Amino acid sequence: MTHPDIRHPAMKRSAKITLLTLLGLFLLLATELAAAEQFIEDDDYIVHYNAFNSIVVQPDIAKTYGIMRSSKRGIINISVQRKMPDGSTKAVMSDLKGFTGQLGGSEIPLDFQIVEEGKAIYYLAQFLIDNGETLNFNIKVKPVPEHPGLKISFSQAFFED
Repeated sequence: MTHPDIRHPAMKRSAKITLLTLLGLFLLLATELAAAEQFIEDDDYIVHYNAFNSIVVQPDIAKTYGIMRSSKRGIINISVQRKMPDGSTKAVMSDLKGFTGQLGGSEIPLDFQIVEEGKAIYYLAQFLIDNGETLNFNIKVKPVPEHPGLKISFSQAFFED
């Protein structure tokens, strides 16, 4: 079996094109993921949130956290951080209550589970989706009982992968 000689100019060009293509795809994916994450904030807290199809979760991670992977299931992920005096942030426990549903349809409560990984704290809730369906989300986040709460409201279309 012969191996292609990467030192050959045509092979070098092909390897560069492949590397640039992979790099471009990586940057595109990173940009899309960053754009998919949203947040709200007030003077004391930042709440990051995003919703996505559960099929993108790796099988071993899904098993660890009891997530059902399916093209017909979505996940909302929320993290709450307290702004510290030095400008840093710290993950904090919070009370979350919310629902999802279609405009004019019934409200389906979201059942959040807490995931702690080191110093990070995430709240995950699963929900059903149909291909092309747009769901509305309304969630109230209370980092501490005396805080009036932050409200997350957004709509998102979901597609089966």
